[in-house]
Amino acid sequence: MAQLNFQIPDDLLERLDASKPEYLDRKGFLCLLIDQALDSPVTLGVQSAAGTPSSSTLTSIPKSINNKTKSKGRKEGRKRQEYPEAFETFWKGYQQLPEKASKQSKPLALVAWEEACELHPADELQRAVDRQLEIQQEELRSARGFTVAMPDCFRWLRDECFVALLEGHTPAQEHRTVYL
Repeated sequence: MAQLNFQIPDDLLERLDASKPEYLDRKGFLCLLIDQALDSPVTLGVQSAAGTPSSSTLTSIPKSINNKTKSKGRKEGRKRQEYPEAFETFWKGYQQLPEKASKQSKPLALVAWEEACELHPADELQRAVDRQLEIQQEELRSARGFTVAMPDCFRWLRDECFVALLEGHTPAQEHRTVYL
């Protein structure tokens, strides 16, 4: 962790101590204030209605800071990520696969899906996942009753495993089992 040394004027330090919750030390409180300030637009030195520069004042601790420190790992206040409708349809199709990796990362899959959509239209990706579902269901219904598990959706897209499903080729002759 990088170290930063600086001096704070006495009057500002008094205001800081007055606003600091008892369960935090100065360093922790300053880190939280800086973290919150980086997520907000800078408003210092804004012209007031009278035309004179005004400065922001620290009046109280925002509730979001208190929630962050008290929650101890809970993800309160986190916004739910919005996904495109075409991706949601694709994601639901991939999640229907009977045999796939147990851990799936939807945000990573979205990134890989967007990259794959640069080369292949979304409807082709949907067709590929639908075809993969058909293949797995056929293999599970066969006498073997076994199918290969698919990787997580992110890797399936990143590694372009779907491309073979888009080729649409059919074997020249029917599958035969040869016993030796």
